[in-house]
Amino acid sequence: MVYSDTLWDRSSFSWNARTSGINLRLLLIMCSSVLILLAFSYPNHISAQNKPLINYTNHDLNFQTLPQMSIFEVPLKDSIKDSKSMVILDLLKQLLTRADSYLMEEANSVTDKKQLPPSGDKHDFLSLAPFHWPDDTKPNGIPYTYRDGQLNPEASAVPDRENLGKMIGRVKILSVAYYYTGDTVYANKTSELLRTWFINNDTRMNPSLQYSEVITGKNNGTRSGIIAANYFPMVLDAIRLIEDSPAWTHDDQQAIEIWFNDYLEWLLHSNFGIKESKELNNHGTWYDVQASSIAMFLNRSEIVRNILENNMNKLISEKIRPDGAQPFELGRQTSLNYHIFNLMGLFNLAKVGGNFGIDLWNYETPEGSGLKKALDYLVPFALGNETWPYAQIKPIDKDGLHDLICKGIVNYKDNDSYIKAYRSLGQSNMTMQVDGLIYGCASLMLNK
Repeated sequence: MVYSDTLWDRSSFSWNARTSGINLRLLLIMCSSVLILLAFSYPNHISAQNKPLINYTNHDLNFQTLPQMSIFEVPLKDSIKDSKSMVILDLLKQLLTRADSYLMEEANSVTDKKQLPPSGDKHDFLSLAPFHWPDDTKPNGIPYTYRDGQLNPEASAVPDRENLGKMIGRVKILSVAYYYTGDTVYANKTSELLRTWFINNDTRMNPSLQYSEVITGKNNGTRSGIIAANYFPMVLDAIRLIEDSPAWTHDDQQAIEIWFNDYLEWLLHSNFGIKESKELNNHGTWYDVQASSIAMFLNRSEIVRNILENNMNKLISEKIRPDGAQPFELGRQTSLNYHIFNLMGLFNLAKVGGNFGIDLWNYETPEGSGLKKALDYLVPFALGNETWPYAQIKPIDKDGLHDLICKGIVNYKDNDSYIKAYRSLGQSNMTMQVDGLIYGCASLMLNK
C-alpha cells in the first residue's frame, strides 16, 4: 500500500490534528473496504437453523423444511423428535443406528490410495473410467475401449471414488442424526470426516477433478470424470446442519468455503468444466447441480441465476420430450436407470431454484415438456406396470426411484399414484424408509 506524502510531516514524522483526522478516516474506509471484499469472496452464513423455515403441506402431516438446501428436504426436527407415532420413532431409531455404526469408522482421504496420479501428487483425486476395458484386438490391450453399462473391476483398484462415496454417505446420515438429536458426538464425527477430506493439509483433496476417469492408454483424465463429485451438494447440506455445533468452528467454515470457492472456479473456468457444462445428457445436468449448489452455498447468486434462468431451454425442452422421455438417456444400456438419475439431477436443480424464486417444478415448454411429465412417464415402467421399450441390462435402481418419487410427492401435492408407488417400493426396505427422514416423506409410512 502506498500512502500520499502529504499525510506526513517529513521533518519529524509527527501527526498534526488535521492529518490525523484524515488518516483515521482513510483507515476506517480501508478497513470497511477489506471487510466488504471478504464478505463477497467468502461470505459468512447465517445458520440454516436460524433462517426462516419454508412451509410444506404433506399428505399426512404438516411439516417445515430448512431453506437453502440443495438435496435434503429435512423436516422441522420437532415434528419428528416429538412425534408420538411409533413408525416415525422407529425410523429415527434406525437412522441413529446407522449413524452410530459410522462413529468408529476411520475417515477416508484421497491420500489413502497407493497409486500416484499423473501429477505425482496423492492429493489429486484419481479414478479410472469405469466402462472402459482392454481392447482384445490389441496385443497390450491399450488404449482401452468403451463398453456401456459394463463395469470394469479394475476401476475399483483405485479407491478415491469409493472413498468419496463413503465420506458423503456418512456425513449425510451423521449430520441428520445431529440435527434431530443435538448430540454433538454426531457433529464431531461429521466434522472429522469433512476436515480429513477437505481441510487438513496432510489429507485434503486438491480442489479439482483433472485426473478423474482416466482412460488407460489414452489420456490422463476426462471431463466426464466431473460426475464423480455429483453428490458434493450433500456435503453442503450436511454442513448447514452442523454449522451451529461447537464441533464445527469458524475456521472450519472459512476453510471449506475457500475449498469450494476454488473448486467452483475450476468448474467454471477449466477446459474440462467448460466442456462438461455444455453436455445435454446427465453429465451436463449434474454439472449444473454442482455449480449451482456450490454457488448458493457461497452466496454467489448471480451464478445460480445464470444457470437456471438463462438456460431454461437447455434444462427442459432439450432434455425432456413432450411425452416425458429423456432423449439423451435413451441410448444407454441401462436407459431406465439413467432416466431416473438424470431426472433426480433436474429435481435437485429445481430445489436450488426454489430458493431464488425460480419455479422449475411447474415450468412447461409450449410443447408440454416438464419435470412432472418426465416423472409421470417413468412411474409405470419403473414399477413394472408397463414394459420398458429400451435397453436395460441391469436391475432397476429402486433406491434412486424411491428418492425421486419422494421428491415428487413433496413438490407435487396430493398425487395418490406417487404415494402408492412410494409405499410400494419402501414396503420391506428399511433403508428406503429411513431416507424419508432426509427427503421429507417419513410421514407417508404412517398409513402404509
